[in-house]
Amino acid sequence: MNEAIRIAEEGAWKGLVIGNNATNFSVGANLFMIAQLAFQQEWDEMNMAVNLFQQTTMRCRYSAIPVVAATQGYVFGGGCETIMHCDAAICSPESYIGLVEVGVGILPAGGGTKEFALRAADQFFDGDVMIPTLVEKFRTIALASVATSAHQAYKYGYLLPTKDSVATNTQRNISEAKAKVLELADNYTQPIPRTNIKVLGRTGLAALYAAANELYRGNYASEHDVKIAKKIAYVLCGGDLTGTQEVSEQYLLDIEREAMLSLVAEPKTMERIQHMLTTNKPLRN
Repeated sequence: MNEAIRIAEEGAWKGLVIGNNATNFSVGANLFMIAQLAFQQEWDEMNMAVNLFQQTTMRCRYSAIPVVAATQGYVFGGGCETIMHCDAAICSPESYIGLVEVGVGILPAGGGTKEFALRAADQFFDGDVMIPTLVEKFRTIALASVATSAHQAYKYGYLLPTKDSVATNTQRNISEAKAKVLELADNYTQPIPRTNIKVLGRTGLAALYAAANELYRGNYASEHDVKIAKKIAYVLCGGDLTGTQEVSEQYLLDIEREAMLSLVAEPKTMERIQHMLTTNKPLRN
């Protein structure tokens, strides 16, 4: 993806479409590679790998040319993070979109958790209580909610009505994405990375920790799920800040990556990854 964007930027290309003709757009990141690095305790290697993916999704957003995704089937994990960072996504109605990382004991670390913090901040308005919006974003990630159609993905916040659309014909999603690239290419202005994302710090953390406890008490989450949920909350709130502040995307990516690495080191996360690789089913532990 990085190389394709480089070629498009340096050549006489209008933009780029990310898509395929497979049954599924993407079933997520390479779990086997993550497991291998974790078992060998190659933390520096894993940090570099996660950072590379974060910078790749960010490149989709901040390239000099428009990047549009065309999806169908499963759009899980890293696939979902990719389309959230594109200039637009053209999704077939039967696109099953979701950040499912909690199922394998980690949190979305390709910019997904950061992006939900950014989208929550964009929904805040003067006089807004803010906490309900934050809790809604938190629950979507913590419960690994999957939209069972592209239309439902708007409800979960994976797609935005301002930039994403649903293709009526799955066979035409790539051609519609190409048309979208050509439309955006006229007068396209390269975006500037955000440095004004409002996060709530300890105020938000208190509310989200309470929400995580409710999930545990209601038997929606195990103890390990709560540990993951608290890491998600930490990123969404911008860390242990004393109050509401504005932070940059890179700051949120850094704490997202740090949270991911701390969770991969957990024995229960390793059990979940191993179980998924051997049985192709999530483990509740």
